Amino acid sequence: MAEATIDLDRERGALKEIFGFDDFKPLQRQAVGAALNGEDVFVLWPTGGGKSLVYQYPALTRPGLCVVASPLIALMRDQVAKLRARGLPAGALHMDQDAAEAKACRKALRDGALRLLYVSPERLGDPEARAPLQDAGVRMLAVDEAHCISEWGHDFRPDYGRLAEAAEALDRPQIIAATATASPRTRAEIAQKLFGGRAPRLILGSFRRAAIALSVEACAGDPAGRIARLVAARRGQCGVVYCATRRQTEAVAATLAEAGLPAAAYHAGLPAPLREARQDEFLRRSDMVMVATIAFGLGVDKPDVRYIIHAGLPDHVETLYQETGRAGRDGRPAEAITLFDPRRLAALRDARDEVGRIDAASGARVEALTRYVATTGCREQALLAPLGETCPPCGRCDNCRRGALGTAFRVLRATPDAARLAARRLTARAVARLTAAPEPDAAGGGPGDAMAAAQAGVESESAALTVVEALRLRRLREARRALARKLGVAPARLIGETALTRLAATPPESLEDLLTRAGDETGLLARHGATLLRAAREGD
Repeated sequence: MAEATIDLDRERGALKEIFGFDDFKPLQRQAVGAALNGEDVFVLWPTGGGKSLVYQYPALTRPGLCVVASPLIALMRDQVAKLRARGLPAGALHMDQDAAEAKACRKALRDGALRLLYVSPERLGDPEARAPLQDAGVRMLAVDEAHCISEWGHDFRPDYGRLAEAAEALDRPQIIAATATASPRTRAEIAQKLFGGRAPRLILGSFRRAAIALSVEACAGDPAGRIARLVAARRGQCGVVYCATRRQTEAVAATLAEAGLPAAAYHAGLPAPLREARQDEFLRRSDMVMVATIAFGLGVDKPDVRYIIHAGLPDHVETLYQETGRAGRDGRPAEAITLFDPRRLAALRDARDEVGRIDAASGARVEALTRYVATTGCREQALLAPLGETCPPCGRCDNCRRGALGTAFRVLRATPDAARLAARRLTARAVARLTAAPEPDAAGGGPGDAMAAAQAGVESESAALTVVEALRLRRLREARRALARKLGVAPARLIGETALTRLAATPPESLEDLLTRAGDETGLLARHGATLLRAAREGD
């Protein structure tokens, strides 16, 4: 396959104009370059890495229609809303639309006014529903959440398996596949089923998530009470609690509500308008807890989720990995807590032995879950091993923290008297962090956050600010909060905490300077950023 010959430095102007970004991320450069060169591309890297840009950018800068196969209506709605907010020609066809909206989208398709059309794989698999696409001519087929193709994956959907047939019916356009989660076996199945004999360019990133501290807790019986205590300790922060059944989501949400915590249930059995209203509220608020089944999450791009709690073990390590990735997308410390019933672990071990004799692949899945729960080593190592990645100990998970604390005390015990005082000075700060209460205080952002940042090997950027800069950061936060309330969006949707801290350290010279340094994915800062600029420049 030919190497990409596109000069992406010459594409930066269009990237800035269309999406507001100054440059492509390193993995995006590889993938977008290959896509612009006409290659089939398979991108596999964690949530938040900008996979959608790999097909959106070529679709919006080159002629022709890109059809995006997307698994959830919420995901389609979110992507299309973002694109339309920037004035870009995108649409979607799905069963939750009213007649007028669907009619307008079909007309735009006939008129050649769309560049991106989001549809379900079921629609692509239906020859009658596919006919208008054949008439329009499809240049590119993008397959989002491509792991749904694999029968061995955690989210298998039969209609995804028929996308290769749909591609042939559309005169085999260029194919871009994207997912955040796929083991080596799943990757091989996707490549074989979707791309057939045309080997795609695989762009593989690391699965590590440096912001997330993993932990596992034994919890026999009904976990609702324990979940309520965990959530109460994180009051004021956004979180997601994943449950196995619809009934459990309702029960846990009710327990949280009785405790005075802002929580709502979300599952596929709720009416679509209610699901949409609850999702919108969750996106808007900075303190809400969503108690959900797997039906919630793929369509949610919320950067300030501070914790994920699993009420029980999922059936796949890949599910666990994908759902924990809903936290910490803004790069700030976050937590992923898995509760499990010890009886479930015993059952898993029995199943591993029994299933492994019958089906090696299924036995390996059970073994991966067992290892994650039972390991005394690094949780991240146990989580990533089934995905084909090895890594050093993370230093953030519950096991690493316990190990680091033990090391610190062993150093103190082994140090000769003459050096003991110096050793104490060197280790006291680390020990204090490691022994801090694992749960933040009721105001949020307590010792748990500080500890996670310390274990990641970095200090909070805001801790290095001068007094003047800290006061400026306070003004910026207040201005962001007021503006977000006025616009009805979460504060982090306007500008992230890291960017805000950097603006406090070095105030922007102009609105253009602010937009360049902060980024403006939503387009809101271009219209309302003057408020933040005034807060940054006040007193200068």
